[in-house]
Amino acid sequence: MKVKRILILSISVLLMVSLSSFAQTRLSGKVSDRVGKSIPFANVYPLGSFDGTLADSLGRFDFTTKVNFPIKLIAGHRNYEPDTIVIRGAEQTKTIIFRLRPFNTRRLQEVVVSASSMRIGDRKGQVIMKPLDVYTNPAGGGDLSMALRQMPGLQDVGTEEGFFVRGGSGSETTISIEGIRVKRFYDKNNLNAPSRSRFETGMFRGLSLATGGYSAGKQGGLSGLLELQLAGKQSSLVSVGLSPLFASVGAGYLTPGKCFYIEQNITVSNPEVVKLFLKPEYKFPKTNANLVYTNRLVWTPSDRDNIRALVLVKRDLSSIQGPIPSHMGNSSVHYDGANSYVFGMCGWTHALKDGKTSTHLSIGGSRDDNSLDIDHKPATTPLANIKTREGDTQVRLRLNSRISQIRLATGVDYTFTHAIIKHSRAQPLSPLSEHEVGLWGEALIPLGDRCSIETGLRTEYSDLCHSAIFLPRIALAMRLHSTGTLSLDMGRYAALGDYYVRYGILPKRREQAYQANLTYEWRPSQHHLLRFQLYDKEYKSMTLIDPLHHTNHEGKGYSRGFDAFWKATGLVPNIEHWISYTYTDAKRSWLRVHSLERPDFVATHTASAVIKYWCKPISSLFNLSLSYRTGMRYQDPNEKSPLYYNKETPGVFSMSASYNYPFMIKKITGVVVLSVQNLFNSDPTYGYLFSKTPDSSGVYPSVRLSTPYRQFYLLGIFFNIGIDRRKEIMNTNL
Repeated sequence: MKVKRILILSISVLLMVSLSSFAQTRLSGKVSDRVGKSIPFANVYPLGSFDGTLADSLGRFDFTTKVNFPIKLIAGHRNYEPDTIVIRGAEQTKTIIFRLRPFNTRRLQEVVVSASSMRIGDRKGQVIMKPLDVYTNPAGGGDLSMALRQMPGLQDVGTEEGFFVRGGSGSETTISIEGIRVKRFYDKNNLNAPSRSRFETGMFRGLSLATGGYSAGKQGGLSGLLELQLAGKQSSLVSVGLSPLFASVGAGYLTPGKCFYIEQNITVSNPEVVKLFLKPEYKFPKTNANLVYTNRLVWTPSDRDNIRALVLVKRDLSSIQGPIPSHMGNSSVHYDGANSYVFGMCGWTHALKDGKTSTHLSIGGSRDDNSLDIDHKPATTPLANIKTREGDTQVRLRLNSRISQIRLATGVDYTFTHAIIKHSRAQPLSPLSEHEVGLWGEALIPLGDRCSIETGLRTEYSDLCHSAIFLPRIALAMRLHSTGTLSLDMGRYAALGDYYVRYGILPKRREQAYQANLTYEWRPSQHHLLRFQLYDKEYKSMTLIDPLHHTNHEGKGYSRGFDAFWKATGLVPNIEHWISYTYTDAKRSWLRVHSLERPDFVATHTASAVIKYWCKPISSLFNLSLSYRTGMRYQDPNEKSPLYYNKETPGVFSMSASYNYPFMIKKITGVVVLSVQNLFNSDPTYGYLFSKTPDSSGVYPSVRLSTPYRQFYLLGIFFNIGIDRRKEIMNTNL
């Protein structure tokens, strides 16, 4: 009997070892070019897996994976075309040899077409940021727009939402999802603080922010363009997120044939806990709550067709009370808001049989209904109610083709915009209704082995201003050496501006901007980037408002400056960092400012840094964010000056930190997140709000503009059943 037990135990141990060996497959080999020269720091990973590694300085790699045979192993490097080898059995795992082909000049278009573009989510070496960078940036608090404000070229205004790009206002940057413009990207009805994005970062696989030039095929603004691409198919899952501020639950389902995926999510928020951090002069008099429903779909009915769709529905109730200046003494204003928002889009990509031509059709639209009650305490003026309704419908068709090494693209866009405002204490304003049609074409042409040129032309017609406009674009790139690229892009850009809801102005003409960007980019490896950029932007036909509220388009301006950006992973073991600096010299005559002056949303110097440290002994990620900008201009009516903006605020410094801890309990994977914003509990000054009427001594009273709260803490837990998504909100590969 004893011998029998020993025999059974021995067989069991052998089976366990065998199964363990089967579950963990070791892959080793080398990455080289076509002539056998080693390629250092190439990225090697199995398709559809989180496993993988970087080759060493001699091109060698060695790692283990849990992926079963056959294994599709991919090797990639920014200077070489990626290659895939299928490993079908254990006998092929020890001497895997990749021989990569160098990119020809057509590869340059990914860097040059949007020379100022920041690409996020591309694993093949074009990465500047990834979606997890949004989550792990403590200054962003998980919000896309706030996290990106620490990138070069962007300003942190402090009291207003939006992407303020290189001397441009927040409304001068357009945001699109799969090519469909998002008319209202942010929440509404906030007081003296920027609103958050309505869209959760996790639903996107890629984010590209162009702070300068972009091609003719894209509907952009005067200053910038943020493009969002929907995430693809994933394994079936159930996800839950919990924090004192919100609770979310979602589920995704992938069909057995893996051709259809649908994911739905519901989030309920109630920021009552924020009351603990509010300054004494701010209150939440009534309910603050919102409900968000999202539905994302990916369908590949054939090898040549891909369909993606997104629906977002949001209902938001807000109530906040804060101080305002008054010639009668202390006063406050009470905002009560109710907002309903719906956004939907669908995109279909079809590849023709010739392998050289593809078409992309996008259809989308949105509707925003908002009601805001404004009440002063004590009641110096009657209660005001402002109701707005905005609608947006778009259709876009794009055709891509290739003739030899020349890439061609052409397309047509149609947009219908409708908006109406009702103000209880103002004369009715005529509704805004616009039909706009855009036609465009562009070509990417290689010029030898190291150069490429892209040229394009876009023309737009608007029935609102009864005119058409031609917008030429051109970009030239030259590879100076294996890791360095120099590019120059120039173009003309135009937009009607977002003046109807904000200022009650029906636009009559397009505002215009001419841009030129000179960029040098150095990428010694996939995880190391250094970029310098000089830019010049000239404005014309800007909107001016006279004292009688009449408008004309005689305004003008300029914005010139310099950007520097450095991001690296692993220079110091287990540490990732990015550092950015922007110098901006901007002046414009715009709205009520009739002479060339620096706008009140531009700081001359802006710098920021984000540092991440992965502590292996305790499996934790520590993140630190620092930012500084010089002061911004504001108007003080108590000071006599020929300038409209006659004073400047002090500089603003802020520091935030966060901690991420990943865990796995059987099939449940998740992350615990703790963040602290405004680590030093500073009280920044963003400007001053002055009364329209002086007091009895002739002085205009004022209220200092700052954040409604000082230090803010957030604790959250996110977990999934069915798929490991921890790397979407933290990075453990430092």
